[in-house]
Amino acid sequence: MKKKTIIIIGVVVVIAVFAVISLTSNGRRATNINAATVEKQSLTEKVSASGRIQPKTKVDITSEFSGEIIALLVSEGQQVKAGDLLVVMDTIQIKADVSQARYAFDGARASLAGAEASFNQADEDYQRQQRLFEQNLSSETEYNTAKYAYLNAKARFENAQAQANGAEAAYDKQLDRLRKAKITSPMNGVLTFLDCEVGEIAAGQTAFTQGKILMTISDLSVFEVEVEVDETEINKIQLGQHSEIEVDAIPDTSFAGSVVEIGNTAIMVGLGTQDQSTNFRVKVTFADFNPRLRPGMSATVDVTTAERDDILAVPFASVVTRNYDLDSLQAARAAKAANESGSMQVQAAENDTADSTKTKAADSTKTKAADKKERKDIKGVFVVREGAALFVPIETGISGQKDIEVTGGLQENDSVVSGPYSALRTLKDGEAVQVTKIDNGEGSGNAAD
Repeated sequence: MKKKTIIIIGVVVVIAVFAVISLTSNGRRATNINAATVEKQSLTEKVSASGRIQPKTKVDITSEFSGEIIALLVSEGQQVKAGDLLVVMDTIQIKADVSQARYAFDGARASLAGAEASFNQADEDYQRQQRLFEQNLSSETEYNTAKYAYLNAKARFENAQAQANGAEAAYDKQLDRLRKAKITSPMNGVLTFLDCEVGEIAAGQTAFTQGKILMTISDLSVFEVEVEVDETEINKIQLGQHSEIEVDAIPDTSFAGSVVEIGNTAIMVGLGTQDQSTNFRVKVTFADFNPRLRPGMSATVDVTTAERDDILAVPFASVVTRNYDLDSLQAARAAKAANESGSMQVQAAENDTADSTKTKAADSTKTKAADKKERKDIKGVFVVREGAALFVPIETGISGQKDIEVTGGLQENDSVVSGPYSALRTLKDGEAVQVTKIDNGEGSGNAAD
């Protein structure tokens, strides 16, 4: 008996469930959504990027020739002034080269003096023979002999002069190398990097290599942050834009800065991988000096690229993209509104099979024509009106941290769907909705309807 009662109760429950499903399927099932009110506000658009702090002015010190370091007169962190002696290179070989160049120069000058004397003598003979020849007191042969001797002496003199100049240049070059064996500071600053020791053979600069960096001198009175900005945002960056700099090593502190340099050449990151990106180098200078800043510290820069006051804005989450044909969408809305208002009367069908077939054929042709209309991705929001979500195309402007400017398509106090994501992802035009939560963030207010 008890078993029979349980079976009856089960059957009743199943019937009740099917009845509920049947009733709800014939009605409008509302989707629970979050809503936000379109309000006027102020927006600030920022571009963020991360990088490292570095001195605005720094100089890498290298040797202009390879040689042994025999004296190192500074240490890392030391303050130096322009002209201070930093490093002394071994000069034994250089001094020998200087002596050899000087001897060559002296020999070239002696040869030049001899060539000059011969040239002067040949010039005098030529001038005398020319006067005698003009007075018919000398033969043409004697005149030509003097002339050619003069030209030869002149050529030897010019060659000796060129050799002397070359020897002098070689001598000056060796003297310059000797002077540069003592490396001095080119500027006032702090030794922020040191990578050499006494006894080390320092690799010098050549036409194909830079040479080893022995040390770096930096001006720590002005710092900057070098960051890489994505190509999609680089056109928003302009020189002089105000920036806020946050340094990881100095929490809860924000430093003012400004954009001083924007790179023109793209930097490819992760080339050939899924994470490939194209960035541009941007430098932002600190407005004020702070002794806690150090080269190499990590920092994040927020560059203010645009500001707007008294504008309409909606939350980022409200903006969606749908693939629609706007003409068909508007026509469908008009037809739906007419049906719901009762303006379209349903007439009894006549027993005319031919007419019915023609009507169906015409409807089929219209449907195919509508399907052929161009559909495209349209950016918009869902506006809540009379319990339904209507897709409204919009035009947007600058973006804030949470909201985005709307320059067309919406009115103040419109209520837009702002979430949840699962609902927005599948929401359709005209779908019944029920506001269950009001988003009270920036640009949100009470939901209408």
